[in-house]
Amino acid sequence: MSQRNAGVDFFRLLGACAVIFVHSIYANKVPMLVSLGRWAVPFFFMVSGYFFQKNFSKYSLYAFTKTIKSLLAILVSTNLFYLLFLFLTKGSLTGLANHFTLVVGTYFHLWFLTSLLLGYLVLWVFLGTNRQAILPYLATLFVFFILALNPYSFLVGDKAHPLYARLLLSIPFLWLGFFVAKHTLQRYVSKPICWLLVSVGIGLQIVELWFLLGNRHDLLIVNFTVGTIPLSLGLFLLSLRTTVSPTNQLSHYGQRYSLQLYLYHPVVNYYLYQALAQQRADGLIYWLSPLLTILLTLSLLVLLDEITPTLFGILSGDFSRFDLVKSKSFLSDRLKTAIRLK
Repeated sequence: MSQRNAGVDFFRLLGACAVIFVHSIYANKVPMLVSLGRWAVPFFFMVSGYFFQKNFSKYSLYAFTKTIKSLLAILVSTNLFYLLFLFLTKGSLTGLANHFTLVVGTYFHLWFLTSLLLGYLVLWVFLGTNRQAILPYLATLFVFFILALNPYSFLVGDKAHPLYARLLLSIPFLWLGFFVAKHTLQRYVSKPICWLLVSVGIGLQIVELWFLLGNRHDLLIVNFTVGTIPLSLGLFLLSLRTTVSPTNQLSHYGQRYSLQLYLYHPVVNYYLYQALAQQRADGLIYWLSPLLTILLTLSLLVLLDEITPTLFGILSGDFSRFDLVKSKSFLSDRLKTAIRLK
């Protein structure tokens, strides 16, 4: 995404921290509290849809080519990274030998990228055939379908299908972000309305999660409820309405590192929890472990970005530094410099 909005960047950092919190030790201890942090992924989908509309309005269908190429590059780099990570930590890749790997990727949280790719393909079909008018109805239909897959599958007499519910999650929220950008809806929604949406969303989620617990539903597989819609939408609109200085450091971290925080925090989690288990750590440091993960992951990313930006770019799906034409030009310049020195 080429545009910059410091308010959105700041909330992107908050969203990445919320994901880390969801994947922390609290998931087993207080699952209801963790479920309130599930707003982050729908928020990221809306941000993607919002900025994609900006590109689409300028470049039309070419925007899809550019976006999908970038997304595929991230898919390749992260999945190869976690293939190596799993081989080094588990000693075997046999656990990946199933069809779910094609949907999820090589690690549990990479479903976000697959879902995002599917969402863009759906948008491409309807925008490319000038059937935009169908998208609001399609998005609404998918919301009901996702809820029927998980968490309310038991109401329709079926078992929960959280994997497929996650895969479809990008479709309604990508469109919602696209719709907000197209009609600049944030201009008509005040901050108090945004906070009202957030409050209603939290209240709805608490009621829904209490209901699901009463029906013995596993909250750890609940990624989306009805309350997630006003909660994530309210925070998204609030991010567009919030004025943050472009020089704000947290905003910069959100713009530069929020995606990488999402993608690579499980590695830090893995080694951190191993260290805590070996030391039999408990008490304050145990409960502060999500904060430690955030600080360690962000510090490593900043350090990597400064020391070896090429490697940081590869991990971020940016292979531009390996452009063949640029490489030839670089070698030619180095050769000319060496000749002059002689």
